[in-house]
Amino acid sequence: MNKTMKCAAMTLLAAVLTTAGIVQAATINKTLNLRAITKTMSDGASVTFWGYTDTTTAKIPGPQVEVGIGDTLNLTLSIQGAMGAMEQAPYNGHTIHMHGADVITAEDGVPETGASVMGDTYTFSPTSNMAGSMMYHCHVHTVKHLEMGMYGALVVRPKDASGNFLNQITTSAATAYDYVQTYVFSTVDPAYHTATGDSTVFADYNPKYYLISGAEGKTTTAPALTLAAATNKKVALRLIGIHSVNGTFSIKDGSGVAKSFTVYVQDARSLPTPQTVTSLDVSPGQRYDIIFTTPSTSGTWYPQMTYKKLRDNSTYATAYGKVTF
Repeated sequence: MNKTMKCAAMTLLAAVLTTAGIVQAATINKTLNLRAITKTMSDGASVTFWGYTDTTTAKIPGPQVEVGIGDTLNLTLSIQGAMGAMEQAPYNGHTIHMHGADVITAEDGVPETGASVMGDTYTFSPTSNMAGSMMYHCHVHTVKHLEMGMYGALVVRPKDASGNFLNQITTSAATAYDYVQTYVFSTVDPAYHTATGDSTVFADYNPKYYLISGAEGKTTTAPALTLAAATNKKVALRLIGIHSVNGTFSIKDGSGVAKSFTVYVQDARSLPTPQTVTSLDVSPGQRYDIIFTTPSTSGTWYPQMTYKKLRDNSTYATAYGKVTF
């Protein structure tokens, strides 16, 4: 689809949204670049990543992109220098695929259906049923490029009548929160980071590092993320699964006792009935939006992800976050 046809299709989509009563509240223009970055892992090893960035330095994960219900997001990928040729054809180039977003084919960032791999602008106009957490990632040589770090959080937020973001997971006031944090789950097999083409390494996956939002968080004393909350407050967590194994999320106190939380949204769609649980299986590609309430006495809880083997669901490792109140 050429640019003229693409623009016409988006105009038609906007007309459909307007007919459906969706107000195009704002246009958000955001540009992401690509950079290579070397991270020193907890064992001292250096691993090269490729990441999206809106500055001059790559981030793993890439910057969180937020768009309001009824807004139009124009997300531009600018490929500069050698980043478009990090691999040989047909694996060279990059795209942005907005995983979980309802977009027309021309905006989906999939090369096999015509997306440019040398930079493009991707347009997304979320409707009222799309509030919640999504993700974006490269869709060229997807397994390798996602493993290399080319992913980030895409969040659709409800807005008030004046166009301001609401501190709610969905359009329902019942999902209001006092604090919010995003947990992006991912795993790293260093062999993938040096593999090329259709290397035999892709026949097996042996993760060595287990991340939450780009950090290992191997212990409760060295968590990947921290959040300073207060007592008797609602905390929302956006759970985004970009890991390549199984995983179970839970929240535990310092004694290891599991705490309950409520799941309101799965894959950017509100559940018909919110589910209160003490653990939640998060598979690759899944997203959940949850809320828990801190107790009336001060303390510390540890949101955590236990990564598990695909073959038998045995445990690889657990990565920790930390919430104080």
